[in-house]
Amino acid sequence: MSNKRIKIPALAPPATREEMERLAGEIADAKILQQDYTARMNAGIADVKSRYEALFGDLEERLAEMMERARAWADAHPAEFGKARSIEMTHAVVGFRTGQPQLKLRSGWTWERVLRKIQDFWSGERYVRTKSEVDKQAILNQREALGTQIGEMGLRVVQEETFFVDPKLQEVEKREEVKSP
Repeated sequence: MSNKRIKIPALAPPATREEMERLAGEIADAKILQQDYTARMNAGIADVKSRYEALFGDLEERLAEMMERARAWADAHPAEFGKARSIEMTHAVVGFRTGQPQLKLRSGWTWERVLRKIQDFWSGERYVRTKSEVDKQAILNQREALGTQIGEMGLRVVQEETFFVDPKLQEVEKREEVKSP
């Protein structure tokens, strides 16, 4: 499948209100068709997902049970591994992977307590991270009070306008009733 886009020649805009009415109707019809295709696609995806969810659930349970049994065997037979972290078998390589170092809480501790302890005894700065970021919503909420200070901050407030054509579902249904024999 090619990633090249087909260049569509620019068409002249409608010259009259009647032409624009016709174009708006075509846009509404196309958007409704697009919604219909999306709804059908989503229904198909949901149907396929529901058919496989039960299969995946059963398979995941079986895999978890088999992995527990395999881990129990590996724990019970360390001599099979020797100094190696893994062994090659006919159908798979079995072994242990060393994960990345991570911090875990000691029994009875919370992250808040750890934070207080670090701040109290190790001057905090070395092991405590503070994240600073611009509060855009606060600036927008105070934009009138801030006035020209917004520009001094290196910012500007923009409010873009977007053209739209929202189909009226009732009107399209009426047109379809008129079209059908």
